[in-house]
Amino acid sequence: MEASEGQIKRIVLKRMGRCRVCHRSYTGDDVSVVSRKPDLWMMVVECLDCHAKNFVAAVLNEGDPAQAELALRRLSSGDEIVVETEYDEQVTPVGRDPIAPGDVADMHVFLRDFDGDFAGYFRKQSGTSR
Repeated sequence: MEASEGQIKRIVLKRMGRCRVCHRSYTGDDVSVVSRKPDLWMMVVECLDCHAKNFVAAVLNEGDPAQAELALRRLSSGDEIVVETEYDEQVTPVGRDPIAPGDVADMHVFLRDFDGDFAGYFRKQSGTSR
C-alpha cells in the first residue's frame, strides 16, 4: 500500500512536534516535499515564525537508510536542491541557484558598508531622487 503525502506529513509532524528554536507547533503548511521516490521522501520542515529549517528523510517500505543519510547530508551541506515531480522527471526550482562563495563575499562587503537605510538604497538603485 502506497502512503499518501498527507500521511507522510502527519507522521513527520507527530515525530517532530515543535520547533526547537521558538517552540511553535508545526503544521502541515510547514512541510515541503523536496524529493519523492517509492522508498524515500526528502522534506524540508520550516517554522513559519522563526524560519528555522529541518531536513527530513522518510524511509518507506524496504528503503535504504544509508541512502537517506547521504541525501540528508547533501541537502544540509548546501548542495543544489532538485525537486522530483515524478520518479524519473526532475525540475530545478526557479530562483534556487546554488549560492557560490563569491556571493557570500559580496554580501559580506555589502553588509559591512550598509547603513541600514533600505529606502535610500533602493532609491539610489532605481535612480529616483524621491
